[in-house]
Amino acid sequence: MSSNSNAETIINALQAGDSHVIEELYAHHREDFFRWASHRFEGTRQDFEDAWQDSIIAFYQQVNQGKLLQLRSEVRTWLYAVGYKRLLNNNRKMKRMLWKDQIDDALLAIELEKEDNDPEKVQALHTALQSMSAQCRELLIARYYQNQGIEEIQQGWNLKNANTTSATLARCLGRLKEFIKKTFSVFSNG
Repeated sequence: MSSNSNAETIINALQAGDSHVIEELYAHHREDFFRWASHRFEGTRQDFEDAWQDSIIAFYQQVNQGKLLQLRSEVRTWLYAVGYKRLLNNNRKMKRMLWKDQIDDALLAIELEKEDNDPEKVQALHTALQSMSAQCRELLIARYYQNQGIEEIQQGWNLKNANTTSATLARCLGRLKEFIKKTFSVFSNG
């Protein structure tokens, strides 16, 4: 594909059924996208490949469904923006999982039933949980002590959807983590 191909030409060719255009577009910008993405995100080559493929598929579908008839920028810019959003969402999910893992480690280190627990750690967790809103505290208990799933929590709390439920839990975990981090150094030292 020549570098002077413009968005209108590419869109018109796709609308005319020229599938070679999408293959050329995919191959032409692929390695540049990988380099660009690797400077902005932590991830594997497979993560970047998935994001790039999602971008190409989204572009193809938008054009074929008649939703994308013209662009104010280059096709490459549109594709990078879609890939960027995919990688950004993946990074957010990874951060949520890391928060969850760190909090889980702290919570698992303190099994309230055992007599040999460090009283400072038990008190730290108790104080941290008590400092939170009732909703956050109860959501965290439901998720991590009662092992309820996202859908079960969503239904029990009449939350809008699974994404809202996950986001609420992530915010609560973040608050708990920050409180523990700021107030109680026993988790990092013990």
